[in-house]
Amino acid sequence: MPSFHHCLLVITMFVMFQACHRHEESLIGGTTMGTTWSLRSEQTTTETQHLVQNHLDRREAVLSHWKPDSAVSRFNDSHSTDWQPVPRELIQVVSLARDIASKTEGALDITLAPLIDLWGFGASGLSSSIPSGTQIAEAQTRCGWSHLQVRLDPPALKKDLPNLRINVASITEGFVIDELIALLKQHGLSDFLLEVGGEVAAIGHAPDGKPWRVGIQTPEATPGDAMQTIPLKDLCIATSGNYRQRFEKDGQSFSHLIDPRTGHPVVHALTSVSVIHPACALADGYATTLMILGPERGREIADKLGLQVIWITGPSQ
Repeated sequence: MPSFHHCLLVITMFVMFQACHRHEESLIGGTTMGTTWSLRSEQTTTETQHLVQNHLDRREAVLSHWKPDSAVSRFNDSHSTDWQPVPRELIQVVSLARDIASKTEGALDITLAPLIDLWGFGASGLSSSIPSGTQIAEAQTRCGWSHLQVRLDPPALKKDLPNLRINVASITEGFVIDELIALLKQHGLSDFLLEVGGEVAAIGHAPDGKPWRVGIQTPEATPGDAMQTIPLKDLCIATSGNYRQRFEKDGQSFSHLIDPRTGHPVVHALTSVSVIHPACALADGYATTLMILGPERGREIADKLGLQVIWITGPSQ
C-alpha cells in the first residue's frame, strides 16, 4: 500500500470527522479509559449507547493500568514468576503487542513502565529532574518484552523478572474498536464512524452513500478545514504523536514516547504518524512503533510490512 508524506511545521494534530448534513445521523458518545468515545450512524437506537459503554467499561476493568483493581494492575503488583491466570482479552492484546515487537526490532515494548515512570510520564507524575545515565541503565534492567511469556490455554502470563510491569495502552484503544466493530455489526449496524481516544473506524458508507471522509487538521486551520481529507470505507486510522505529553526541564522538552533501545524519549523530526489498516489494533500499535523508530527506519519498516502511512514532520525535537 502507498505511503504519504507531508512536511509541515505543526505542534498538534487531531482527527476530525466531516459529516454530511443532508442526511439525518445521530451522534452518541461517552467516556472511557481516561478519554472519550463517539459513534456516528443513522442506525443507532437507544440501546446502542449502553451497548458500547458497557463493553468499554468491561474492557477498562481488564486492560487499564490506572485502575488499581484491573487485571493489568493485579499482574503488575504481583512479584510471582509463576504462571498467573488472566482474562483472555489481555492475552490477545499482549500477543498482538509481542507480534508487532517481533516485526519491528522490539520498538513496541509494553514493559517500559520503569522508564516511563523515571521520565515522569507514569502514575507518579512529572519528574523533578532529568534522569541520569545510571538511573536509565538501572531502569532498563527491569524492562524487556522478551521477559514476558504468554499462554493461550488456559490464558495466563508469566514474568521472568519479579518487578516486570506491563502497559498495553499503545494498543488497547485499537483493540476495543475492533471488538466493537464486530459487536455493532451483530446488532444490525452496517454503516458507522466509531472513534475511541482519537483512533477511528470507518465502517460501510456515510449517510450520503459515499465513503466516510476523515480529515486531518492542524490547530492553525479554520475549524472544518482539513489539511487532507481521506475517504475511508471498512478501514481504520490510528495516530501517534509527540505533541500530547511532554516533559519540560531546564529549557529542554522531552517526548513521552520512550525508545526501548536507548531508554530515552525519541528525538527526531516526526510530529505524528497515522496508520491506515483494516484492523484498528494493528493500526494503533504500528502508529506508536513507527513514531518510535523515526522517519528513516520507520519508513523502511513500513514499506517492508506494506503499511499505509501518513507522516507529518516538523523540526527535530
